[in-house]
Parts: sequence; C-alpha cells; structure tokens
Amino acid sequence: MLKFNEMKSLLKMSLPLKRYKHSLAVYETALKLAAAHGIDKDKVGVAALLHDCGRQIPSRESLGKMTEFGLEVDPVEAAQPVLLHAKLGVYYARNKYGVTDREILDAIRYHSIGTDNMTPLAMAVYLADLLEPSRDFAGIEELRKLAMKNMEEAMICAYRKTICYLLKYDLLIHTGCIAGYNQLVAAKKEISRRAMANGRK
Repeated sequence: MLKFNEMKSLLKMSLPLKRYKHSLAVYETALKLAAAHGIDKDKVGVAALLHDCGRQIPSRESLGKMTEFGLEVDPVEAAQPVLLHAKLGVYYARNKYGVTDREILDAIRYHSIGTDNMTPLAMAVYLADLLEPSRDFAGIEELRKLAMKNMEEAMICAYRKTICYLLKYDLLIHTGCIAGYNQLVAAKKEISRRAMANGRK
C-alpha cells in the first residue's frame, strides 16, 4: 500500500479539484467520527480519502470501464451508472493505491448505496460522505450531532432521507440501501422488544 501522502498526491492528480477537496473534507469528517466511536483512524482515513477515487472515470464512461475490467454490474447500476464509481473505487484502491485490507475496500464499496451489516468503519465513511461541511440539506445539523452520538441511528436517518429523495425524483433504489435500512430498523425493534420484555419481569 502506498504511503498516505503518496495517496493524497496521486488522488489530487487523478480527480477534478472539486472532487479532491470533497475527498479531503470527507477524510476530516470521518476522523472525527472515528475519534467519537473508537474506530481505527488509520483505516478510516484511507477509506475516506479514497472513497471517491473511482470518480476519475466520468459516469458516462463507467459502464465501459466496468466491462473492460471484468467487473459485475447489477440492473440498478446499469440504469444509474453514477453508482458504479464505488465499485470502480475498489478496483483503483486495490490496483492503483495498493490497498488490500478488506474492511477498507468494503467501506469504499458501500459508501454510496450502503448494505446490511456494515462495520463501524464503513458507517463512518458513509456518514462522512453525507455530512462533510459543504453538504447542506434540511435537518443536516441534527444528523451531524446524531452521528457523533449514535451511528446506527444516524444511518437509519440517512437511509430514510436517501430513500425519500430517490422516490421524489423517480430514481431506482438499490437493494443494498433497502437491506441496510431493514437490518438496522429490525435490530432496533428487537432491542426495544427485549427491553420491554425485561421490564415486565
């Protein structure tokens, strides 16, 4: 794996300036989440910095690159190729930046759509991408505060906002997003059920 400063230099050369600045902002935000939740700062730093490294390929060219690299494309990704930057990011993180750590690669893979059973590291990158300082949407300050306290609750809120946005604009909802939301909500309900059962004893 390249040294961190080498990654930064290579990433800066590979991405448009605005996307590179976004990557740095996600990196800083992810480190704050890592500190708040006891997550390995070195791993989360690499995953956050490189989360958008697949954006070196414009969306209009991403399907062709996926075919060239022999990577799988599901029907939702085929219909909305912008989602492919995450899978391309895994490819470039491994082959260009020398990343082999599965947890880091999974955080890059799922930073956009989410999935079930995400690690705290992956959740930190997902949330940092959504909440970095340049982002602005209704309720973002409350979500930023929530993410520092409870990432699972913040993920549920983030999924909810994402799903509502996609429905509003008639966009497809990836199965990973649905799976991630369902898993966290089901776990929350189970915790509540057990607490109620214990309270009756």
